[in-house]
Amino acid sequence: MPHGSVSIVQSDRRRGTIERGYAMERYYDRQRPVQARQTGGRRRRKKRRGGRTLLWTLAVGGVFTFALLIYLVFFSDRERTISMEATPISTAMTHLNTGRGLLYQTDGQLHYFDWADHKKNYTAGTTSSDIKMSGSSTMSAVYNASFLHVVGQDNAIPFTGSIDTVECGDNYLAVLRRDSEGSESVLVLTRQGEQIDQLLPGDQFIVDFGFYKTSAGEMLWVEMLSDTASQPTTTIRTYDLAKHAQTGAIQVQNQLVEDLYINTSSIFVSGTNQIIRYTHDGNKEAYRITVYGYRVLDFSSAGNPTFLLTPRGGDMHAVKLLQLSDTAVPAVTETYLQLQSEGVASFLMNGSLIVVSRDRMFTYTLKGKLSDTALFELPVDSAHKLSETMLLLESNGLYYTASIK
Repeated sequence: MPHGSVSIVQSDRRRGTIERGYAMERYYDRQRPVQARQTGGRRRRKKRRGGRTLLWTLAVGGVFTFALLIYLVFFSDRERTISMEATPISTAMTHLNTGRGLLYQTDGQLHYFDWADHKKNYTAGTTSSDIKMSGSSTMSAVYNASFLHVVGQDNAIPFTGSIDTVECGDNYLAVLRRDSEGSESVLVLTRQGEQIDQLLPGDQFIVDFGFYKTSAGEMLWVEMLSDTASQPTTTIRTYDLAKHAQTGAIQVQNQLVEDLYINTSSIFVSGTNQIIRYTHDGNKEAYRITVYGYRVLDFSSAGNPTFLLTPRGGDMHAVKLLQLSDTAVPAVTETYLQLQSEGVASFLMNGSLIVVSRDRMFTYTLKGKLSDTALFELPVDSAHKLSETMLLLESNGLYYTASIK
């Protein structure tokens, strides 16, 4: 074969080899983008799913964070607000707590406001604008020096002498009357006006009287003071109204009696020096607790009998809680508190100490721990305890009720 031909064949083979190489390279070049697109597409799809999960997590977290911020800003630090229900009574009106509602009067009319059930509210006409009121949870009466009228009865009860004070019980009335010679006596009447007893003080004069209940029924106590001795002597007589009989007599000497606090098991006599417990059965003395230098602000029998005291002449910032018992042994528990805020008033209510300031109510446990604070809807000028769960609040010349849980 000629040399040139050989060269041509070798050159063709080389060119064919080169062309095949180029062809293979082009083939693989075409395959790489497909594989890259296929492989890269799978990776991108995985990245999209991961991105969506991350976005969802961030969105949920953002909503939760926003809700938490809303709660912290608007709710976590917000104090509870105590609702104050307006009554029809202004500070210019005379009013009286009956235990379930309020009696008040306007010219020639007697009104009753029931704080729990307004359907029981009523208005009754009176024959005079110069009247006084008395009431209990079951009976109301109006009177002046010359007449007495029980609400719901057709006629007034006729009297001789002068009426000084009237107290209403559940089924009876007690009337402090002075005769034409100035002698005092307590008349016990039914609501129909029937006189069932007349209690004479002897050589003492009548200080106070009232009704209470025991397991035996409705009872009456009468407090009398003798001024003939060198030291004051107070006698408290108790009467069983169903039996028309005296059940006992309590004598307290060498101190003045300031008030009586009665529950279903005990009579507590609060004096200038001591608190003395007596039983209902025979009015027997059980024990005495010295409270010299203190005066009683309030009493509650919800749970153990408890007294709220403050130093005489004090500013009411310092108080003492005195828990006793209805047994022969006093089982004294004393708790001293320095109140955080200047209070309008303080009360024992439903097992707690309630302190009312102008804009807030502070609740303390009987161990002296602050357990709750709450805002009043309106500024409070004065406060009065109506029951274990109800306050009467004065604001800008009007009265409001507020329920205490």
